[in-house]
Order: sequence, then structure tokens, then C-alpha cells
Amino acid sequence: MSEVRYERDHTLGLEKARELAKEWANGAARQMGLECQHTEGAEQDVLTFERMGVTGTMTVTGTRFELLVKLGLMMAAFKPMIEAEVAKNLGRIIDKASGTQA
Repeated sequence: MSEVRYERDHTLGLEKARELAKEWANGAARQMGLECQHTEGAEQDVLTFERMGVTGTMTVTGTRFELLVKLGLMMAAFKPMIEAEVAKNLGRIIDKASGTQA
């Protein structure tokens, strides 16, 4: 099984990071047909998602995003494209919320 990892520190706090994680999950669900579940916690949230050939988790804290996507055999061929899209899309919404990108 192939894996895609994305980790990013931020200074947004948990509430804003939670909003961004939900925004990303909603977009990913629409684009890729993912089934997403969001569990809120006092110190961190965990988003889980899946579809045929893809499972993953995103852990969100007040200072960090950690995304792990596991790709099945058929999806492994798309790993470079998936890595690029994850970095672009998640990075864009974090940068926008941080005020580092217009």
C-alpha cells in the first residue's frame, strides 16, 4: 500500500484550523467522492475519509495539520498527482487563512 503524507505547522489556533479542515474535507468529498467523518476534540480533531482504493486521516491541532492517505494498488499509480493536489489545495487554504497568500 502506498502512502501520501502532508504535514504543516500553522499559527491559526484550533477553531480556525477546524474550519479549514472541514472546508478541505468538503472539497475533497465533492472532487473525489470521499466519505468523510469529523470527530472534534478539546485538543485536536480527527477527520477520517475513505472511498474505494483510498483511506486516510487528518489530525488537526491548534498548531499543526497532519494528513495521511493510504492508496490501494489501483490508486498507487496516481500517487504523484495526489501528493501535488493535496499540497496545492491544503497549502492554499492554510496560506489564505494565515494571510500569507492573497
